[in-house]
Amino acid sequence: MDFFDNLSSGVVRLIVAVGILAAVSIFIVKPILSTTNHAVDSANESVEKAFKESAALQKSIDAEVDEAVKETNRQVQGQVKRSFHAAKAHGNPEKLLHCIQRANGNVHRIERCARRF
Repeated sequence: MDFFDNLSSGVVRLIVAVGILAAVSIFIVKPILSTTNHAVDSANESVEKAFKESAALQKSIDAEVDEAVKETNRQVQGQVKRSFHAAKAHGNPEKLLHCIQRANGNVHRIERCARRF
């Protein structure tokens, strides 16, 4: 009988241990995993939203920069034309043209050329 008592006692302990593990799994682990999944999904949505807003902002900035470059280009072209006409009347247009070519599109250097010639 001693063997059956030990066997039944071992089976009862095993059943209790399995029950405790099942209860821990159902009442503790499962809610934590559910909360973690929700948090990860929420973070993913936030990141996606931030990327979309960033892309929209970048497009807006690109449009503003493009417009500013066009305006600056227009102003530089006007200044070069005025300087070239003034150089024809009062100075040396070949030197002005050579100076502008050496400026390689640098606005400050082109302005300096326009003042000099």
